[in-house]
Amino acid sequence: MFEYLKKIGPGAIVASATIGAGETVLAVRAGAWGGYSLLWLVLLATVTKSFLTLYMLGRYSAVSGQTVVEKLIDFPGPRGWLLWLILLLEALVAPLVFVVIAVPCGRMMSQVLASLGILLSYKWLAMAFVSLAIGVGMVQQYETLEKSQLVVCLILLAGTVTATILVGPDLKEMARGFFRFGYFPPYPDWVPAQISSRSPLLEMASIFGYAGSIPMNYLVYSNWVLIKGWTVEKAGRPGPALRRALAPLRWDVAFNAVLVLVVTGAFMVSGAAILRPLHRIPRGFDLLTEQAQIFGQISRMMIPLYYVTILTALWGTLNALPDIYVRGAHSFLRQLIPQAGNLKHRQVMTVFGGIILVLTWLLIWTGTTPIVMIDLVALFSTNLGVGLVCVAAIWLDRQLPPERRSSRLIWWATVLSAVVINLMALLSAREVLGKYL
Repeated sequence: MFEYLKKIGPGAIVASATIGAGETVLAVRAGAWGGYSLLWLVLLATVTKSFLTLYMLGRYSAVSGQTVVEKLIDFPGPRGWLLWLILLLEALVAPLVFVVIAVPCGRMMSQVLASLGILLSYKWLAMAFVSLAIGVGMVQQYETLEKSQLVVCLILLAGTVTATILVGPDLKEMARGFFRFGYFPPYPDWVPAQISSRSPLLEMASIFGYAGSIPMNYLVYSNWVLIKGWTVEKAGRPGPALRRALAPLRWDVAFNAVLVLVVTGAFMVSGAAILRPLHRIPRGFDLLTEQAQIFGQISRMMIPLYYVTILTALWGTLNALPDIYVRGAHSFLRQLIPQAGNLKHRQVMTVFGGIILVLTWLLIWTGTTPIVMIDLVALFSTNLGVGLVCVAAIWLDRQLPPERRSSRLIWWATVLSAVVINLMALLSAREVLGKYL
């Protein structure tokens, strides 16, 4: 087993950064009101984004020896327009991503401390949590990040699998739910107005969006592939030699996809098995603290297990995001602005970390409505942004010599993935713009 773990690299970072607010909040909530019948959304998102999109981007860098950003500057149209658009979308939602993760952690830690007789505002705890995560993320090296995120992933896997066994899910309904593609159940009568008033299409698009990651996470993966030295220039003639040379990449992407599927599915299953029979849907940022108490009704040992799993998941996301955003922004700016050729990674990290920290503190202190932030992140980042990245992955593959392109099956599967992701983005855009404008 340890030999296989040694082959895992940046896929652990991508998986850890993917498993955040969507899995711990939206997936559980979806399971609470929709039961097992929405598991197909998790499977669809995992295949299209965590596997096919990520694999195509990593494969391009492994075969070409350059990052995807270096080539995307020449994407059809005005020079660099796609990079500018993705950079703008990420800049708009970056502070929101940190807030929707930090605040639930702050509330959970406040409740734990209160049970010990220590009273501290959740806002201060949330700001301390995000400050520590960003601070560590700003100073750690890639090798440290990779190893720490692998540990995070293993804890998540053990915690979620153990929790799923303890809640005793309906295995038949689980299997059925993974393959009910296109089915979206009506809201039950007991669902609160906060949820039942939302468009089912918006809820579906948000669940799908959060069962994946941000565009920068996928794009930066190609940088990490080069850091790992997984290039195949010396693989010899295309064919078996090329496939063997790409084996570490395939293993890494597969690990990422399986982990995202198992952990996200486990959170949705916990909502279906525990919360749905009780007609309970915790709301807003109190979701995590209420879940812990409800899960404790099944078994007292589930409360510490729940705390460890949730805090590990959210710490892993916050800790990985600074490197992801900064490495991506650094690559983008070096291509888009010639004068930025001498820009140092550490300089971008310092400026970015400071700005994000201040904006995150402000949003935490003002108490911005959580569902608004979740919808905006799903629209601009995890749906629209990732949809653009998937289209870019298809185009990048066609820029390789014909004998080094992906197989026809993988290419057409990625084309279909782009259609699915961008369809969800259109649904999200229509519903969000209609709701908030």
